[in-house]
Amino acid sequence: MYSGFCGAILFGKVLRIQSQAQVIFSDPILIRYGPGLGEAGDGAEDGEEKNPCPVLEFRIVNRLFKEIGGEIMDATLNVVANIDADDADPTLRNALEGGGLALSSRYADNTVDSDGRSDSSLTESLRTTETGSTSTSLHKFLDPLVSSFAKKDHHALDEDPSARLVSKHIFSKMMIEASDHPFFKRVWLARHVLDEHSPVLKPRVRRQIRRNGGAWPERLNNYTSIRDSLRFNQILVSLNGVSNVSASDVYAQKIYDFVDVNIGYQFVNILYRDGDGQLGVDVDLINDVREQTGGGGEPLIFD
Repeated sequence: MYSGFCGAILFGKVLRIQSQAQVIFSDPILIRYGPGLGEAGDGAEDGEEKNPCPVLEFRIVNRLFKEIGGEIMDATLNVVANIDADDADPTLRNALEGGGLALSSRYADNTVDSDGRSDSSLTESLRTTETGSTSTSLHKFLDPLVSSFAKKDHHALDEDPSARLVSKHIFSKMMIEASDHPFFKRVWLARHVLDEHSPVLKPRVRRQIRRNGGAWPERLNNYTSIRDSLRFNQILVSLNGVSNVSASDVYAQKIYDFVDVNIGYQFVNILYRDGDGQLGVDVDLINDVREQTGGGGEPLIFD
């Protein structure tokens, strides 16, 4: 009786180990921008095209793409950014700490961009609503929205609340285009747009995007400024699904650090057709990249 029970546990562990080995992630994270996106911008009133927001990408390969039943059913990606609370947007930080909206001069002071310009519309609205009945109505309307948003997509963790040896961290969910895959067989390219809602961008950059009508600011459209616009410690990725052949759970995870980001590059193609015309995947090329179309890649550092 005991041996059968232990054997079932061992068999379950073997299944899980095999499932983890089934999926591999690319080591680098790439960010394409400007001409590398190959997307036409919207026409502005002055006739100039607006720059699309850069796109952060990593890719995943299913090792069992050749096997019958090697597909992963109902696969989902969950991507979370790990950010120091001191670097997070003051509004989000206060909402997570239960303080609601930071309608104060302290928050208004944080609405100054790196070029010394302030977000005048936001600052003025904050000052206006600090006094009078407008403040009460605005709090009643916005506080529940901010608190609900914070609880749903953001979590604060303080590992050392008494001694303060480690700063509080905020874990913010990153929106991935097509984060669900009903039938993951070969390659999955995960894309996150660095727009006004992206948690890995500095608050001042998100405000500039909002002021620019959702377009990426022209003066930030280079690899140096894009890297300076980022602010995160790690990006945590987890994949969950069900094996098509065994109906066992498939689970895999990857942690990306800030140094894993390469700006101005794109992944090389890893799909090919063999002599029989069957579509295959060259797994050895999963980490191979090339400079994006139109150039603009930052210098790479080789060990």
